[in-house]
Amino acid sequence: MKLSQLIAISGFVLFFMACGKQENALTIVNSKSFAEKQITLDDALAKRFSIDTTLTAQEPTELINRLDELISRSQKLKESESDSLWISVQKSWEDVKMDPAISSADTTTEAKLILQKWAELNIGLLKFSGEVRFGDALEKLVYEQPVSVLSEGTLKSVIYTHLFDQIFINLLGSSSLIHYHTTGGTVKLTQRTDFPKSNIMTLTCETNDARYLDVFIRIPEWAVNPTVAHGNVKYVARPGEYCQISRKWKDKDEFFIILKN
Repeated sequence: MKLSQLIAISGFVLFFMACGKQENALTIVNSKSFAEKQITLDDALAKRFSIDTTLTAQEPTELINRLDELISRSQKLKESESDSLWISVQKSWEDVKMDPAISSADTTTEAKLILQKWAELNIGLLKFSGEVRFGDALEKLVYEQPVSVLSEGTLKSVIYTHLFDQIFINLLGSSSLIHYHTTGGTVKLTQRTDFPKSNIMTLTCETNDARYLDVFIRIPEWAVNPTVAHGNVKYVARPGEYCQISRKWKDKDEFFIILKN
């Protein structure tokens, strides 16, 4: 075999190895929750709150033990930032996701506890990795699960998160956020939507002065030909990714997000 052919084959092998590593490699975001007082939730979300904040099971089931163990491993992952542990956590997460109890309509204390732990796990993984699938799992808990398991405080801890002046909109829902900019002043972002009845969301800005922000809007994996637009300007929006809007935000700026076209 000629040297040129060997080089070409080696190049393809290295390329596919790199792609595989990129797909499974750990990326770290570590976004933080805002203070509860900075977030206002629309009345339409009130019916989705749970009044049960702390639940315990008399006899922990196998699934509860698995969730506890996975939550513990996820916390260790934040400390170690290990790729191998990340791959292991992902595999366990996929296995738990398929358990029928995760989508159960059961109203027992045990069933609610399972869903609370599932919510805790996904909130932690979403804030840590910034991966859309964990937000998709939380979206199902909020909008598709007939049993309310998230408290108002829990929902506020994840609907918006941030890293300095980078803001992540992790869940769709009529609400508003007041962000204290690192250069001074405030920026208020407001979501208006009938989601899940509608797949359209309007995002507006209120501010006394233009402030530069990186805003990341979660585009669910189920989205079809999604679009994010500000006037005639369209931003890259792909299912299963965050749409990044990096610009100076001005008073009365308005963005239209359509998840299915």
